[in-house]
Amino acid sequence: MFHALSDAEPGTFYLTDFLAKHFDRLVVADLKLDKHPELEPQLFGHYRKVVYLAQVHDDTLRASATRAAERLGLPLEIIETGYGQLASSLQEQVVRMIP
Repeated sequence: MFHALSDAEPGTFYLTDFLAKHFDRLVVADLKLDKHPELEPQLFGHYRKVVYLAQVHDDTLRASATRAAERLGLPLEIIETGYGQLASSLQEQVVRMIP
């Protein structure tokens, strides 16, 4: 799915649950955008949208993703991904462990 998304719109900034939750610390603070907002156009000017790949349905995370997209001045698209193959892979491993 990710390859199809990135091929369709290469100018996409992706958020995961973790990055949405910690956007201010990992992006704004670590890139010093809080102290140097003039860098935002240079760092994010080529992006066209934000895609939040939501693993869980959580209104707080959705609000965080919305704030991140607004901070970047970009439209937000939310895609419910769940955990993909993680759950089924874990189930297969557990079944193999049971005698």
